Amino acid sequence: MEKNIIHSAKFWKPDIQEDVILYKGHFNTFEFDKHVHEEYTITLVQEGRMKAFLDGFSHSFNKSAILTLNPDEVHACKTSNNEGYKYNSIYFKSSIFEKIFEDSSSKNIYFKKNTLENKEIYRKLSFLVSQNEKDSISKLDFECQFIDILKDIVYLNTNKNTQSNTSGNSSLILKAKEFMNDNFSLDLSLDDIANELNVSKYHLLRLFKEKTYLSPHTYLMLRRVEKAKQALQNGESIINTAYLCGFTDQSHLNKRFKAITGLTPGSYKSFFN
Repeated sequence: MEKNIIHSAKFWKPDIQEDVILYKGHFNTFEFDKHVHEEYTITLVQEGRMKAFLDGFSHSFNKSAILTLNPDEVHACKTSNNEGYKYNSIYFKSSIFEKIFEDSSSKNIYFKKNTLENKEIYRKLSFLVSQNEKDSISKLDFECQFIDILKDIVYLNTNKNTQSNTSGNSSLILKAKEFMNDNFSLDLSLDDIANELNVSKYHLLRLFKEKTYLSPHTYLMLRRVEKAKQALQNGESIINTAYLCGFTDQSHLNKRFKAITGLTPGSYKSFFN
């Protein structure tokens, strides 16, 4: 008997001033490629069992698990069994921490652990996401609750005012990332990056993979997908997004985009336009 494939994903923005995106997914066969986000991510496993690549290792998570990821932290997830899994994610930028704590050093807050065991925080966040999806919570109430929950998470699972070393980034890796971020739309080569940093490309490749679990090429593709998400959210056409973000064509964008988000660019764009 042929297996019924479940592949459901949804993005939406709560009606608040802060730059927050909410997400829900349900999969029983799909496997995400390794990727990163520009934002902080909090993920809640709602049903089933999820396998995830975090901090260089494979882990399994059941219902009620909370995953906390820093910006630029490599991860991936997939189904653990035939039943699949459901989960919600919350993406938000460091500017929220700066506003909450009213100091510029708060942009250096990072999650110390990839997982947080706290039934009360899980319950509050699950309820908050569910109520917002149903449009049954006011903007003010959502913001107040979300900020209070973030404060609890900062207290329990961050190293406030300390520079993140989650990926073990050296100054060389940071400079390589900055160069790719600044030139993501260009047809960069390994030589281009190595020459910019005045190092051997072989040394760069070895160190980059050792510290990030990715090749520079894969990292550049991830940056392009992140930029494509922003362009699509802002109403850019798919064909222009492919061109502006450095993909060879629309098909190339579609393939890379779906491998990371679980959606085609067109489906993703429909949530925001």
